[in-house]
Amino acid sequence: MNQKNFDIRVVFFFTILLLAGIIAFIVQFFNHVDCDDAKFYIFADHSQSEESIEFYDKTPNAKSWIWDFGDGSEKDVRKHTFHIYKNPGKYYVTLTLNGNCTHTKEITIKDKFAADKIGTPRIIVPRTITVGQPAYFKSISEDAKTWEWAFGENKGIDETSSNPVYNFITPGEKTITLVINGDFSRVAKKVIYVHPRVIKKTNPLDVSSYEFEKKAEAFALPRGPVKKDPLEEMLQYVPVAPKTKTVKDSTAAIKKAPKMSEDQFEILFKKVAEGSKVKDDFAEFMCDDLDIPVVKNDKDLVTFAQLCAAVKGKKIKIESIRLNKDKQTNCIKGLNISYKVKKYLIWSKD
Repeated sequence: MNQKNFDIRVVFFFTILLLAGIIAFIVQFFNHVDCDDAKFYIFADHSQSEESIEFYDKTPNAKSWIWDFGDGSEKDVRKHTFHIYKNPGKYYVTLTLNGNCTHTKEITIKDKFAADKIGTPRIIVPRTITVGQPAYFKSISEDAKTWEWAFGENKGIDETSSNPVYNFITPGEKTITLVINGDFSRVAKKVIYVHPRVIKKTNPLDVSSYEFEKKAEAFALPRGPVKKDPLEEMLQYVPVAPKTKTVKDSTAAIKKAPKMSEDQFEILFKKVAEGSKVKDDFAEFMCDDLDIPVVKNDKDLVTFAQLCAAVKGKKIKIESIRLNKDKQTNCIKGLNISYKVKKYLIWSKD
């Protein structure tokens, strides 16, 4: 009995040890970093000083990072980071992964300003530049074969010679640019000021020939009785042509009535029947003639004043209206109207 219990405990103990070993192996396997095959990358456009350079690690199972950029700067602990080298030269970048795996790469940093120090041309300009006067320019460059000058007044290239002459059209600040051998990475620039043209007096004032103003006594009339101006007497006999009437004057004398459509007339006439309007409200549209002829219901001829008196206080329903207007004055000279009146709940012709 005891021997059996002892055997079960031993088997159980070794089983636990086996499982622990398997778990430790799995953890070690997935956390293992191959130091000889660390995968970190360096990205740079030009690999030059004063340029932001990108550092990025893709090593499997990496959990922590320590970047040493080799220039004495502060270390960085991010997986993806950036760094700027201030001076050119060779640097050794060291990356420590998970605290114990180290990998190193060499990077060469070029001088950003080397091209400017060596190959950028210099522009020689005159001391004083004036509008309209020729300005002489010169370039200094050892290996120049082609020149592209722009003087800041036009779009594009102005001159293609080594020592151009240019006449400025407008005054003010101008930016001179020069490109040598078509290399736009080394563009020479110089800001100048163009002075306006000075206009000189061609005929200076001769003070000696100036005639000073005379005294008031020199313009006084001679003494004696007052005489009539002969010109005033002569003008009395000059015939004056009558003023001719213009087209504008003739049209201005004609009084025109306001515009009124047949729909507007119908609305206004219904208000006469309701009692809120009277015949005098139509005076300006009829040029003050309220006795114009009206053909009522195609059979009766009445004046407009009589028509207004006939419909006052009645309920009417207008079937048709036709206005007769004067083309020149727009005045209503007559109208035809057809309408019904409501009597005892029946609509009938009035």
